[in-house]
Amino acid sequence: MKKVILLLIISFMGITTVFSQDIEKYSKDDDRKGFTSINLGASVPTGNFSNDNFNNNNNNTITKRIQFGLIFSPDYCYRTLKPDASNSSKSIADSRDRLEIPKFGFTTGWSLLLQLNKRVTVETGLQFSDKGEKKKQTTLISLPPDPGPINHTTVYHYNYFDIPMEMNYCFSISRLNFFVTGGLSTNFFLFQKTTSISEFSDGLTQKNNSISGGLSRINFVAMAGLGVQYELTNKLTFRIEPTFRRSITSIVDAPIKGYLYSAGINTGLYVNL
Repeated sequence: MKKVILLLIISFMGITTVFSQDIEKYSKDDDRKGFTSINLGASVPTGNFSNDNFNNNNNNTITKRIQFGLIFSPDYCYRTLKPDASNSSKSIADSRDRLEIPKFGFTTGWSLLLQLNKRVTVETGLQFSDKGEKKKQTTLISLPPDPGPINHTTVYHYNYFDIPMEMNYCFSISRLNFFVTGGLSTNFFLFQKTTSISEFSDGLTQKNNSISGGLSRINFVAMAGLGVQYELTNKLTFRIEPTFRRSITSIVDAPIKGYLYSAGINTGLYVNL
């Protein structure tokens, strides 16, 4: 696991070096041409401008380099179990894999985009996420006179505060700006909510919730996605991005390691600051 984290850090440093060289190149181009307005995938032609036009375009360039957005992503969540070499751990992991299935969760919060040049943006933010899994529904037999439940299931919610750090590479077609993104997220464990759901023959559904802890306080997650953004107005931009997330550190320090993963459709509305 240390080798994986080290490799990711080295790769991230390499990407940053390339982006820095790209930024330096565009800076030199600006010195030769006088002025170039940077947008998410669009540039303003250069030439001889009056002072008023220059100042207006320069202000527009600055405001479009920072964007603030609100995001929401419905997620399809599950986990991977990796037991140690003991037979008991392998048996428990195999049993859980037979009894547990994916569940739906979500990620929501705010995001901040900083544009480095017309191709590259850095993205961070603060988000709340609901991850986890659930047990398969079990059919129960109730003997009279006790009208007990006929079906039962348990849903496990693992709640986190996420702080992502991503690099986006943008390319545009007309007013549509496409981007590929990748990075790491530091997730801080808040609490685990376990929901027990019982269904009765008369149609009644009973839910019982319990709150607990026990998971690792910090979890590191690798992220990747491919999306499109559309400028609704000069101030507003809509983004939609299929995203995949996977833990690179275990969520629990135990003989059976657990690694969460999810696939979601990340949508957001951004305003130019």
